[in-house]
Amino acid sequence: MMRSVLRNLRGGLRLSFFGRVRREDFDATGEAFAALVLLNLALLFLPGLREVGLKGQLSYPDLQRALLVVPLILAFGLIAARIARERAAALDLPIALMSAAVTINVLTWVLGMLLKNTPFPARYWHYVYYLPFAWWAVAIAAAAARLTPPNPSGRLGIVVAGVLILLAPAWWLPQGPLWVPTSDPGAEASRWAPVEEKGYYAQPDVLAGALGALEPGRPGIPDLYLIAAGLYAREDVFMKEVIVIETLFRERFDANGRTLVLINNPGTIDAYPVASLTSLAAGLKRVGEVMDRGEDVLVLYLSSHGSDTHRLSVDFWPLRLDPIDPPALKKVLDEAGIKWKVVVVSACYSGAFVEPLKDEFTAVITASSATKQSFGCGSESDATYLAKALFDEELRRTYSFEKAFDNARRSIEERERSQGHVPSEPQMHMGPALRGKLAEIERRLAAREPSTGARDAR
Repeated sequence: MMRSVLRNLRGGLRLSFFGRVRREDFDATGEAFAALVLLNLALLFLPGLREVGLKGQLSYPDLQRALLVVPLILAFGLIAARIARERAAALDLPIALMSAAVTINVLTWVLGMLLKNTPFPARYWHYVYYLPFAWWAVAIAAAAARLTPPNPSGRLGIVVAGVLILLAPAWWLPQGPLWVPTSDPGAEASRWAPVEEKGYYAQPDVLAGALGALEPGRPGIPDLYLIAAGLYAREDVFMKEVIVIETLFRERFDANGRTLVLINNPGTIDAYPVASLTSLAAGLKRVGEVMDRGEDVLVLYLSSHGSDTHRLSVDFWPLRLDPIDPPALKKVLDEAGIKWKVVVVSACYSGAFVEPLKDEFTAVITASSATKQSFGCGSESDATYLAKALFDEELRRTYSFEKAFDNARRSIEERERSQGHVPSEPQMHMGPALRGKLAEIERRLAAREPSTGARDAR
């Protein structure tokens, strides 16, 4: 049996790279086919075992998808044998393609692991996703050309049958790893939090309560207002960092009663308003109403994943929320009528927000340039690189946004280079008029802490 398996694998290796193969290069028996099925199942099991470890569980839906290939590829063999008018060869193509699948699965897995550990541009990931499908299509064509009689119309029919029978189901039912993390029934149920009765009916009151709690600006005192939004529900880092930033502004920047936090996360559905373009517009409108527009400053922080089309992902499954792009953000800011503002966008490719938003009364800070990725997301992370460096480190040492950004930019680049990332190149525009307004607030805040004021004012 071992010799039979090795023989098939050698033939499959040549076929997967479109080399010349003959029927004699394969052992087309039922036992050989069963061995190849088990080998390919093992290859779908091992990546999950490597990622999850022994404390996981079998994914029965993915096992069903993996086993679906058995009747499909056997049916394809029967159809191919009928088209070629060689019924005795019904196992030839299934054995050859299952052998080639071993090579394709191994190399696709290795390529995926290599790219995950390199600064691979996000805009090219879809090519990696499509690669196995294209590879399979060419392998089917190569098998038809090498292993069936020289009949052009017959070979074309076999290729079409292979694409329809083998590739179409794989396209509509993508295969995942067979070994996955142990499911948490509570976590699974929480995915429905936005549309469960508790969350569905709580949200209007939660938003109204948060907006109603915003206090008016104090006459003669230039105040800071904060709106912080974690826009992406499937990773806890965005929730964690906006809560930390709100605490920082309440405690250090004298913004107690003047903060609004919007969060997309199943665990906060009855505590914080959902983060969306609509709730953001409502928050900006309310801040514009209660603040003293002549002397108060808004700090707006948005954190999520960003795309190379310059859209922020606004995600809270199963809700369908509109993404936020520079024109949409500018529109809601303009409608709120807020003059003095600092806008911070932490996302990949967020540098594209600078030009549309900047003016003499506005500062715009972004986690990256318009063409670069930023880093630090993931549920295990406590903060993205920008949030950690700018807010959790530098703004605990100074009240100056410009000084904090300059120091944060250097520390972020050092961190990225030490981890092998392509530098994200954070951006900042400081409106000339706003610079003087922020200096006034810096002096006021520094004066509140005489023991540290001299250090913070530097």
